[in-house]
Parts: sequence; C-alpha cells; structure tokens
Amino acid sequence: MNKAIYLCAAAALALASCSNDETVEMAQQKGISFRAVTGLNTRASEVTTTNLSEILVTAFWDANNNKYDGFTNGEVLYKKDGNGDFNSAIPVYWPGKDQENEKLSFTAFSNNWTGNKTITDKNTISVGSVEINTDVDQQADMVYVTGVTGTKTANETSGVALTLKHALSQIQISAKSDNTVYTYQVKGIRISNVDGEANFDVVADKWSNNNANDQVYNVTYDNAITLSGTAQTIMKAEGNNLMLLPQGATTAWDVENDKQNANKGTYISVLLRITKTADNSNVFPAEGADTYGWAAVPASFTWKKGNKYVYTLNFTNGAGRVDPVTPGPDVKPQPDGKDPDKGDKILGDPIKFTVTVTPWNPNGNSINM
Repeated sequence: MNKAIYLCAAAALALASCSNDETVEMAQQKGISFRAVTGLNTRASEVTTTNLSEILVTAFWDANNNKYDGFTNGEVLYKKDGNGDFNSAIPVYWPGKDQENEKLSFTAFSNNWTGNKTITDKNTISVGSVEINTDVDQQADMVYVTGVTGTKTANETSGVALTLKHALSQIQISAKSDNTVYTYQVKGIRISNVDGEANFDVVADKWSNNNANDQVYNVTYDNAITLSGTAQTIMKAEGNNLMLLPQGATTAWDVENDKQNANKGTYISVLLRITKTADNSNVFPAEGADTYGWAAVPASFTWKKGNKYVYTLNFTNGAGRVDPVTPGPDVKPQPDGKDPDKGDKILGDPIKFTVTVTPWNPNGNSINM
C-alpha cells in the first residue's frame, strides 16, 4: 500500500510578506495533514497559526496539470484537531515512487474567502468578485498559497511546507492631541469611498478590476477615548483593525473645490466631541450634552497586500472639517444651530497625520504625509 502524503502548513503568517515568511517542517501524520506552528497574539479576524482552523486544498499533477486523485471533485476541506494538525475526513495518498512524474502541485486557501473561485489547473487559479463586508466586525483576513510542489521521495517523512500569505491590507487609525485648551473625546472612525470589491489572480499574486469604489467603513463604540499627547489606537479595541482590499493612488477629497464631496474623494473621519478643558463647555458639536459629530481629513490611500498601515491623526492644532456627507444628527449647522456646515472648518488648522507602513512584523518605516 502507498504511504500517506504528509504536509505541514508553516503558516508563519509573519504578518507576511514573502521576505518575512518562515517555514517549519512537521512530524509524520496520517493522510494529507497540515500543521500551523507559529502563534501570534493579534485580532481574531487576522488569520494566524493560532486561530487558523480550516484550510481548503487542491492538488494537481505537476507535469500534466490534471487534478490528482482525491481532489478531482474540487477543494478538499482540512480541519484542525486538538493537536494542531489539519486532517481531511478521507485521507489521500502519495503516488508511488516508481510512478512517472510523481511530483504534485498544491494550492491552499483559508476557509473564509468571499467571491467565486476558478481553479482550472495549477497555472489558472483566481478568485473573482472578492467583496469586503461593510460590517467591520465581520471582516476577516484571507490567506492563501499556490505552486508548492512535493513528491513521495522528498516529502513522505518530513512533509510539504506551506507558507500562507495575506491577501488583504490591514488598516489602523490612531490619534493624539497635545492641546491644553481643548479636550478631544472619540467614539469612532470612518474611511470613505475606497474599493469594496475586486478580483484576485492567485498565480500572478495580483489584484485587479477594483470597483465599488464608494464603500464607507464605520467603526463606532460606546465608551469614549480621551486623546492625550501619546498616540493611541481609536479603533473599537486594541488590534481590532480594518481588513480592506489593496488599492493604489486613490484621489483624496478636494476640500477647497468640492466641500460636500460630490466627486467622492477619499478621506478619514473621526466621531468626536470637543470641549473647553477649563469649564467642559461645548465646542463641537456646539450644543447638547454628550453630543458627537464626524470631523474629516482628506487622505489619499495606497495599500499593498500583506501590509499594515497605521494612520496617526494629530489634533493638537486643529480638528479638520465637518464630514462632507454624514456629520451626524448632533451637528446643527447655521442658521438653526451654531455648528459649521458640511465641509467647513471646525476650528484651527487642518488635522495633521502620518502613516506608518509595516509588512505585519516589527520592521517598517514612517512616511510623512
């Protein structure tokens, strides 16, 4: 009887660009098996070797591109057991050593991808109409690997190592203020008019045909965060970041010529309350107890897959503009109220911000915007 195929997913998910992935082999298991061996303490929706629980795998003969026995009906589901190993319900076995062209080619996905997969052969694998959930709590990291080969001779004992890569971009908004005259309290963030759907060519490792480019992603919460001189995340919780489609060179909201953003330029907006520190009196919104409004800053986004982007907003010298589309029900512009209108300055100078880019690991660089 042929012995079983053994594989391991060294899903290093080194928060991951190719240059930072690491591969770790595993001990023998029965049937095709995968094992994730690197743990990361991060948000649940970011796929790590700790929380990765299911993998969908396809195998082809490397020589002629035909699907290998056991995978002819499509992807095979592997589930993680109590030991951290991934096993299919029915084991699949290696071709024999004496079988001509015994090498196999493997493709694997985490079992949370949206969109429509096309898996024709090892050179034609794509996912069409990948859509990002507008409910941020439901957004999930998507990982994959393709073109990994193995043979009975080389991999029967040690297994075939699969290094999974992140397909999306991770976005975090942080904020700070050194202003002693005004106190800023924050209850949410918004990113407006970015791409919400695209196609992914798995073999070419490339996103394309981005559309639905007017998507708005909101994060709100009940307990306000008071800003200080130290930058802190203003997401819903530490590490609770957005998982969005990679995209390039968006056009920022033109605040001078398009105050209410009819052209749907991109921007960041913060749900905040501004009061005078001395007496806690309202500044924005101008009236009401515990009132909040959306303050915006134009921003052009260029996001690459597998990268984490941290935008740090500095409210020390200004609070930006009233959100050009939905400033919130507490904002009452003149003549009925005392607040500025959509697109108008709230107070002082524009919000300053920087963006830090990292390949989801400690190495990175800061870029001033």
